[in-house]
Amino acid sequence: MCEAARVRRPWIATLGLLIACRKPATPHFGPRFFSGGGPVQCSKGIDRDHEWPHEALAGSLERARDRRIVLHTYGHAPTIRLDEYLADFDWAASHGVPMVTFRELAAGYHGPGWAFTIDDDEVDTWYGWRDLLRAHQVKVTFFVTRFERLTAQQKRELHELAADGHDIEAHGVAHENAVDFVTTHGLARYLEDEVRPSKAVLTADGYAPVAFAYPYGAHTAEIDRALLPEFALLRTTGGAWCLE
Repeated sequence: MCEAARVRRPWIATLGLLIACRKPATPHFGPRFFSGGGPVQCSKGIDRDHEWPHEALAGSLERARDRRIVLHTYGHAPTIRLDEYLADFDWAASHGVPMVTFRELAAGYHGPGWAFTIDDDEVDTWYGWRDLLRAHQVKVTFFVTRFERLTAQQKRELHELAADGHDIEAHGVAHENAVDFVTTHGLARYLEDEVRPSKAVLTADGYAPVAFAYPYGAHTAEIDRALLPEFALLRTTGGAWCLE
C-alpha cells in the first residue's frame, strides 16, 4: 500500500494516492525525427555509436503510425547492424508503416512511413544485406559519396540494389562538411566542386537523383537555398531543424 493511503482525511487521502501511486511517466527520448512537410528533412542516427534507445525507435514508429507521418533514420555500414532492426521492419510492415524512399517523398508521398537511409560508400556491405532486405520487404535510400572511387563491380552491385527498388541519391563528391567548405572556399565553389558533380556522376550512370544528404548534417539556411534548385529534398541531422 502507498504511504499516502494512511492519511486520515478522505480528500487528502485521495490526493495522496494520486500522487504517490501513479504510474511512472513515459520516458521522453528527446527530439522526434519526422517529416515536417518542407524540403529540408531531418533524420536521427541509429548506428550503435549514436546510442539512441531502441525503445525510442519503437515508440517513434508507433507515433508515425498514429499520426500518419514519416519517421526518418540514418545509419552507416558497418556501424549499423541490420539484423538488429529486423523485428522493427516486420512490426512496421504489419502495422501500416511502410518503408518510404526519398524518391517517393519527393513525388509527394503522404501518410505513415519509415524513411530508412544509409550513407557513404560501403557498397559491398550494402549488397551483402540484399537477401535480408528482400526477405523483410525493406526499401532503403542509399546516399552515395565518393562515387568515382567505386569499382566496376561495386557499381554493378549498386545497380542491382536499385533494380530491387532501393533509391540511390547524392551525398557529395568527397564527403565535405558544407559549412566548413563554404567558410573556406565560398558557396559557389561548394556547388561546383562538391554538389553538382555528385549529382552528375549518378545521372551519368543511369540514376536520377532528387535528394542530397549533407555530410555530417552540416548546413545553413543560405546553403539550403542554393541547393534547392538542384534537388527536391535535402536531408540533415540533429539540432533545432529536427524538433517537431
